[in-house]
Amino acid sequence: MFIEKMSYTPGMIDGLHQMVMIYSVLLDSARNETKSEVEAYKMADHVFTSILSSGENSKDK
Repeated sequence: MFIEKMSYTPGMIDGLHQMVMIYSVLLDSARNETKSEVEAYKMADHVFTSILSSGENSKDK
């Protein structure tokens, strides 16, 4: 798999770790809001995607 052969810089690793931690917090919050695990993932995905796209939009300005 291509991703396994990439070399990651320390900055890339830190960024990936931060993204995982943010998603984990979002998922935990979503689990508290809904009874369904599937709905919790959908909610966390929606918020995480919004955060990423707003970051991209602010970078473009």
